[in-house]
Amino acid sequence: MDTKLQEEFNERINLEFNSAYLYFAMSTYFSEIYMSGFSSFMKEIALEKLNNAQTMYDYLVLRDEKLIFEKITEPDSDWINISDVFSVSLSHEEYIQEKTRELFKIAQETNDVGVMSFLKNIIIKSEFVLSKLRKMVFRIKNSNIIPTSIELLDNAILEECSN
Repeated sequence: MDTKLQEEFNERINLEFNSAYLYFAMSTYFSEIYMSGFSSFMKEIALEKLNNAQTMYDYLVLRDEKLIFEKITEPDSDWINISDVFSVSLSHEEYIQEKTRELFKIAQETNDVGVMSFLKNIIIKSEFVLSKLRKMVFRIKNSNIIPTSIELLDNAILEECSN
């Protein structure tokens, strides 16, 4: 594997661990304000991020590449409200998707077909998360139409996560 590609791949793994940490913090925030559905939703994404990190780790091990373990940074958690948490989450996922596409581009430039193939699945999974988050941000920003809609949405999300 090309040196630059290997370094970027390792950074991407670290980003997944940091993302999981961020989503666990968001889950905790929602637990603290008794929004179990939103908490479950964020926890589900956090676990998905850990799974992505594990999958990427396994891929580097399979390729007999060097793994670099960096610090996991404390996430910002000074959210103003529910809408803010979801907006931050959406922005974060868009950033992650951008970083994955950059990694894919490096794989293309170095003609590493294995990495390109591997990353396609991660990009597709990320599109599903982005879609969910876009819908949530839209629903929350438009919840002022019916005052109880946030609570109803929280309960609906909890039910979805349970199934």
